[in-house]
Amino acid sequence: MRHLPTNNYHCKETCKSDKPFKKAARLKQSLFREEYLKVGFDPSNRFGKYGAFLLPEDADAGLNFYEGFRSDILHLIRKRYPKLTTAQHAGLYANMLRSEHIPWNVFVPMKADLQAATKVFNDIIGEPLIDVITDIRIEWAPEKTKCLNDNTSFDAYIEFLHDGQLGGIGIEVKYTEEGYHFGEKEKREVMDEKSQYAIITRSCGLYKEEIASKPIRETSLCLNEFRQIWRNHILGESMVMNKMVERFYSVTLYPCGNPHFTKALPKYREFLTDYGLSTFKFITFESLFDLLKVHYPKESQFQNWIKYLQTRYPF
Repeated sequence: MRHLPTNNYHCKETCKSDKPFKKAARLKQSLFREEYLKVGFDPSNRFGKYGAFLLPEDADAGLNFYEGFRSDILHLIRKRYPKLTTAQHAGLYANMLRSEHIPWNVFVPMKADLQAATKVFNDIIGEPLIDVITDIRIEWAPEKTKCLNDNTSFDAYIEFLHDGQLGGIGIEVKYTEEGYHFGEKEKREVMDEKSQYAIITRSCGLYKEEIASKPIRETSLCLNEFRQIWRNHILGESMVMNKMVERFYSVTLYPCGNPHFTKALPKYREFLTDYGLSTFKFITFESLFDLLKVHYPKESQFQNWIKYLQTRYPF
């Protein structure tokens, strides 16, 4: 890493379309690049000129990922994505503001101590139900023909055992994102009453009768505000229904400063039965990082990683 000329190092431009939280997050990532990574930004990129987009050589070197576990992270990324399109590469390797890189920085290092990870997720679930975590996967989905029959995946997936039975935790990671918008083709598929979305929603037991008994298109679940939360929740429940796991928990991870999810997640809970509530959790970056500090060993490799997360992401 090296210092670059001032005109390619300190960013003074702001994106006029940014809402207040995204503006603050963009500035935070730009300052992190300047003060922690000590590298320049890529002004040739459409959004790079605002300071939170790494230069190609720094992106290729993996600077978007925590240095202490960088080799492990890059190895797993290359294994997961043997071929990335130019746009995918930019989003994951270069764009500091998008959420794609965050699961790799948060969950790959957790694999280095699964006993500590077990304690963390038992705290998130709210009971000592997990006996042992057997695997942590990034960007993973079950066989789609057995579930939603689409490309919905979990940003991170935790596989665990409880009394010898397999369980799963599907994690959705958000940063500056808000509601999920979709095109006309996807809209038709989601709102089709014969689709897996509709069939699972009606029969899974997650939703109150006033939701489950309505056509999907008439429920709030299809609104941009809730669509991705709903789809990730029923993706996991479809695994239970197909006996791929004995139990499943849906978890959303987000920064406390994100106003959309601060409101949307509690509102989504209002649609759920007691069973649905028991399987749906959400936690802020700040609270998760506090749990990591409590449960992970005081060794420098873990404490430096936690300090990195606490420096880079929270608000």
